Amino acid sequence: MFVAVVLTAFFSSCNMGENMFIASGYSGDGTSDVLLCRLNSNGSIEKISGITVGADPSYFTFGKEGLIYLVNEVDTFDMQAGGGITTLRYDKRTKNLEKISSINQGGGGPCHIEVSVDGKYLITANYGSGSVSVIKLNSEGIPEKVTDVIFYGEKSHPHMTIHNPRLHTYYISDLGLDRVHQLKLDTTLGLLMNADIAYFNSEPGSGPRHMAIDRSSANLYIINELNSTASVYNILSDTVAAKQTVSTLPEGYTEKSFCADIHLSRNGKKIYGSNRGHNSIVTFMVGADGKLSEPSHQNCGGNWPRNFAVSPSGKFFLVANQRSNEISAIPGSAERDGVTSSLPFNAPACVRFFR
Repeated sequence: MFVAVVLTAFFSSCNMGENMFIASGYSGDGTSDVLLCRLNSNGSIEKISGITVGADPSYFTFGKEGLIYLVNEVDTFDMQAGGGITTLRYDKRTKNLEKISSINQGGGGPCHIEVSVDGKYLITANYGSGSVSVIKLNSEGIPEKVTDVIFYGEKSHPHMTIHNPRLHTYYISDLGLDRVHQLKLDTTLGLLMNADIAYFNSEPGSGPRHMAIDRSSANLYIINELNSTASVYNILSDTVAAKQTVSTLPEGYTEKSFCADIHLSRNGKKIYGSNRGHNSIVTFMVGADGKLSEPSHQNCGGNWPRNFAVSPSGKFFLVANQRSNEISAIPGSAERDGVTSSLPFNAPACVRFFR
């Protein structure tokens, strides 16, 4: 009996850990703008703790030993031109979030942050200033100094960075220039350099926003904000070009809508995207050739789904519904439409489960 109780407690604890997540968003008066929450097995959302960071901590990523790096999506930070990076630490024992440091990262309006594959740098996509920044981390993982800022011009709006481990290349989607920059990182100097081919183009007016890459690092999936499409690129070709582009909206839908986020399922057999305006999560099946099926749709549970996350079990989506000020849990399948639960949160922008 004792062994059974211990095993039950152990597996319950593991399940809780798998379903812990962080949510961040735009700052509001007197409210936390970063939350630590739990998604329970029945789909209910439980708030554990919160912290007020300030200066619009819109997007974040995880570092080592409980560190969380958030971009401050502003044009001036710490009385200098450029946005910021605020570092938090999550304490597993107390379930609290603590502010560790903040730094100006040299580019206005940063909207995405990524840890370099070697763990020594942060890379931010700076939508507002049309630039990309590299920030060196010290031995404890704390942002130390800006080592590089690349400006692409006033029409540029970089939106995301993703790494291809097969080609040792960083891709940066540029919504303003309708292209994806291809860069290499000098991990000694902290400098980004153009790959042999500096960029490839997307369809004019498409507005490439977020990206996902398959396990083989052969196909790059891009969700295009401005024309509500998803494109598949064969990135192993010397001349990268879209081998398929499909609408993320139902046939006949004519209202305004703008795509936001994209994710592959854990087994790589499905790909999901968010439609702001149509207010849906779109699902595609992924074929053996990497191409996408006809889409299916389900209600996002609120208004203006920005980022979303797939639960570790795959049974739920967590959706940051920015304009309805809530994080919604919805079934992880279009066949089970509906809202499981929601948590009020001012202008949420990003949700991510702990890895």
